[in-house]
Amino acid sequence: MSSLGVFIRTRRKQLGLTQAALAMRMGVDDAYVSAVETGKRTPDGSQFLTMMCQALQLNDDQANELVAAARQSQRIFRLPAELSLRKHEVLQALALDPQLTDEDMETFAIVHAALVRARGGKSDSSPVGTIRGELPGRRAGESDAVEG
Repeated sequence: MSSLGVFIRTRRKQLGLTQAALAMRMGVDDAYVSAVETGKRTPDGSQFLTMMCQALQLNDDQANELVAAARQSQRIFRLPAELSLRKHEVLQALALDPQLTDEDMETFAIVHAALVRARGGKSDSSPVGTIRGELPGRRAGESDAVEG
């Protein structure tokens, strides 16, 4: 089971909901909720996570935990078609480099955060930022940049 599945199941049980009841609250099929909860499917984007936050009655901190769990559970991400060839090459090289450590990735995160700050704190490329911006109580443009 994925981190997202564990989060959803735990909260669902805290509320005393079945998968069917949760699905009804969200307006989706219970088989879909089951597949996401067991890790057989990944959510279809930020709208699903927003509906899940509402259905599970999550506060801001819990909503952030849900987004983090979804991000951690995500193993595939889609690159926009309009992405430049160079960006695609760099991202592919990073994704396929088996020698990159967590420390290396933290360095990249710090460099990216510095670039975002230099541009005035706006990064339109963050799918998690987009999801979080849509969650209740979250202000659009809030940054999750890593401080260096």
